[in-house]
Amino acid sequence: IRKEPFRKRVPCGCLFWYLFSAEAEKSTPKSESIQPQQYPNPKTNHKLSPNHLPFPPKYFIMNTTNKNLKEVVSVKIIHRGQISAPLQGKLNYNAWGSIFTLNGGEMISVWSGDRYAHICPFGRVLAARSTDGGYTWTPPYAVQNTPLDDRDAGVVQAGDRILLTSFNNSRAQQTIYANNGKYPPDKRAFVDSYLGLVTDEDEKKYLGATLAVSRDNGYTFSDPKPMPITSPHGPMVEADGTLLWIGRRFSDSAPASFPYLDEGIYAMRLNTEGEVIEEPWLIVPAAEDGALFCEPHAARMPDGSILCAIRVQKYSVKPPLFTVYLCRSTDGGQTFTTPQPTGWNGSPPHILVAKSGTVVMTYARRQAPFAECARISTDSGATWSEEIVLDDTAPTGDIGYPCTAENEKGELVTVYYQNNPGQGSQIYSIIWKVD
Repeated sequence: IRKEPFRKRVPCGCLFWYLFSAEAEKSTPKSESIQPQQYPNPKTNHKLSPNHLPFPPKYFIMNTTNKNLKEVVSVKIIHRGQISAPLQGKLNYNAWGSIFTLNGGEMISVWSGDRYAHICPFGRVLAARSTDGGYTWTPPYAVQNTPLDDRDAGVVQAGDRILLTSFNNSRAQQTIYANNGKYPPDKRAFVDSYLGLVTDEDEKKYLGATLAVSRDNGYTFSDPKPMPITSPHGPMVEADGTLLWIGRRFSDSAPASFPYLDEGIYAMRLNTEGEVIEEPWLIVPAAEDGALFCEPHAARMPDGSILCAIRVQKYSVKPPLFTVYLCRSTDGGQTFTTPQPTGWNGSPPHILVAKSGTVVMTYARRQAPFAECARISTDSGATWSEEIVLDDTAPTGDIGYPCTAENEKGELVTVYYQNNPGQGSQIYSIIWKVD
């Protein structure tokens, strides 16, 4: 096991719960604020100019305390539903979903399901489909089931291929989680018994972020292959059919089949078969003040730039920081501006560009008051509306990862997970539109 701070080797989907541990707090510097930093341009290795603006002059991040900059929008909630199966059995924890509108208008949602808990080794990726714009869904079916814990699931379509992303944890990492989580004896025996079945060969083959490809419209997928970066909702599809994947470096307590990158946010390019055509390059280095940059999502804006939204967290400050930072590329993703804070309470983000050109960002407030939220931009993400609350019924912070697609009617379909007493953790959907 590598001798690096606990904070740095916990995958982002678990950080919300484990960064409150004594070990994590002890390893996190006690700085009280995050300052934007200068850093080398990854392509030229030159320092950015001291006069370098965080964004090109026409872009800025709205100060959400300034009433004059806010655009108030009204929305109409059309339908609420549940995609995952009703609570049944012991392995019925579902979380970290995505949604995508396929060629022809059918919608597909994927998530990590058949789990015992937020942290466990049993997850596999499930999928469901809708042919009526997200109002009804097929029963879930399995699309990925490695011997490891298949977690956050992302899905996109490029040409006639559908690409599925996820990530997992090693046996050693699961043991660390179990030790820190102080599992009761029955749960610990359950976890340890399963981990004893996983072999060295299993771990060597699958450990990492994973990518699988479907050639039959998302019904079956290829055997997943390990990848060096991870993000909850996967890559963005470019106009030429290639994919730009922006994600945090994957790391674990155990070695993988590939060398781990240095901490930071990276970009890499893939073709429609999931083959790497441009190896990862650093676009956002690690913060120097103990904050963690992770779980990004990016999209091509109507003005041609690429907007990248990043989950940023730091639990050693009071109140704890859990927010979205934004950065932008005007050179096709080769370089990005220094990430800047939005001041919003909530993360991780997902970005959708609707057919109208409206940009929709969704995220979750995982600190009270809990809620699934959205904001709207009509100027390629330069300014944003007031916060739109889509669902504020959650009793705890075990919620979120909202992801949005547009159905053929132009309605917005957002999927997210929420853990409700007596119902378990389920994947829910909400159909809405901006009035």
